[in-house]
Amino acid sequence: MKPRIWIFALIALIVTGCAKFPTGGPGAFTKRLVFKMTVDGVLRTGLETGGSGLPYVYVIAINLSTDDVPTTQGPIPIVVPSGNGIVAGDATHFILWNPLTSPQYEIYQFRDATLNEYFRTGFPINSTTTQIGSKTLEFEIDLSQLVPAADVNNYKSVQVNFLSMNNTNTAGGGRIWDALGNGNISTEINSPFTARLNTAQTYNNSNQGLTEPQGDAIDPDLDIVDWSLEVQIQ
Repeated sequence: MKPRIWIFALIALIVTGCAKFPTGGPGAFTKRLVFKMTVDGVLRTGLETGGSGLPYVYVIAINLSTDDVPTTQGPIPIVVPSGNGIVAGDATHFILWNPLTSPQYEIYQFRDATLNEYFRTGFPINSTTTQIGSKTLEFEIDLSQLVPAADVNNYKSVQVNFLSMNNTNTAGGGRIWDALGNGNISTEINSPFTARLNTAQTYNNSNQGLTEPQGDAIDPDLDIVDWSLEVQIQ
């Protein structure tokens, strides 16, 4: 589905209740990824008083790799509207927060490396329902939701970026965004991090060398100020 189509289609959707433990997830535990992201302001649902009816776009983009130390660029933000309007660089999947649907989180997969087309594959197995005024997104996926369970151990690492943007336009101006790294410093704009998938570990804004600062996005509702990824191995 084209990005400009789905974001406008959100207007027609009605919140019918949000499941904290969405059905349809895998029965087995392979490897789990628990994501958490916090903004300085609030998560913009579009349903606030005076809201436009459309939410801001909050995405966690990932690039699975069979290498321990991938040499690919990884997911990077789209600063000037272009491409698919969501993420550039290298990515295999992304998880979208969509407050106008139930469940509120959707998993998407790119068809190929061009990132021009993507399709929904399911929902996280566990997620925290957000309300108007919430600041934090949190959800959990099993790696077998992204690749066949038999292939999970072939993947050694994942490149991750936390992205926020005011729209998914592919052309025009008025783009406001944030991502990992200091958006005010040109050399830090493209700063995904790599998590190893063979060791249980928590990666966060405190233990990584590149800290996500407060104030590098002009809109506090898009300003990412904290994040974490916990890799769970049974």
